[in-house]
Amino acid sequence: MVEGELMSEKFSAAIEELQTQLEQQQQDVADTKKMINALRKRKPLATAAQEYLERRKQACPAEDIMRGLEQGGFDFDVLGWKDEKHRLRNVAISLAKNTQKFHKLPNNTFGLIAWYDPAVIKRAKEERGKQAESTEDEEAVEQASA
Repeated sequence: MVEGELMSEKFSAAIEELQTQLEQQQQDVADTKKMINALRKRKPLATAAQEYLERRKQACPAEDIMRGLEQGGFDFDVLGWKDEKHRLRNVAISLAKNTQKFHKLPNNTFGLIAWYDPAVIKRAKEERGKQAESTEDEEAVEQASA
């Protein structure tokens, strides 16, 4: 066997081995991407919205939060929120109800509860409670007079 042929065989074997390793690495990357996507689908809306607000470092309207989550790959379809019109409403309601993480400001933006003075939040909750009571009273008067 000639020296050139022997070297060519060694290179061929080395290239084959490297190609096998590369294919395994590509499969590992594909598996990792699948896992990341699966975790994203399972990440709760509140956690994703919190992370979005932490990155923005400011209160944002529900629409901005929804758009940011969509751009970040959040899958609203998993929640059953396929209709975009209702999706925004659902996001706003979900954020407003989660008073452990989010604070709804009078200008209809949402911030993280940790950003605000607890006394201010307490007053805002009390004010919302008073508004809800007065709305219920007005509705009761309207129904009684009808």
